[in-house]
Amino acid sequence: MTYTEFLAAVREQGGYADNAEAARVSEAVLSTFGDRLQPAVADRLADQLPLRIGRFVTRVGNTGRSWGVHEFVHQVARAAADDEDTAHRHAEVVLTTLADTVSGGELNKLLSQLPVGYAALLGHPELT
Repeated sequence: MTYTEFLAAVREQGGYADNAEAARVSEAVLSTFGDRLQPAVADRLADQLPLRIGRFVTRVGNTGRSWGVHEFVHQVARAAADDEDTAHRHAEVVLTTLADTVSGGELNKLLSQLPVGYAALLGHPELT
């Protein structure tokens, strides 16, 4: 998948007006997600994403914060300058697109590194 295809998938799934809005939302969600992940996990994930998308995940320094889903959504809201309900929707759209982009093995590794609540954000509510 290319950068443009990723943004088109986010735009379509989220009902965003254009690719610029999809890029803004993707950057806010993925940068925050990258901050949540341990560096090695973020690097493995970025390797399976289009380069420009992968940079969102790895450029923040990957501090491996221990945020639960609620705090993660709060941080996305801050990054996107949106309310928390909107940020939750952004997170679901972008992370589901991300989950559809990476291999099943990488998704399983990712899910094993996160609290159960993240599975729903990644498009797998049956795992919560």
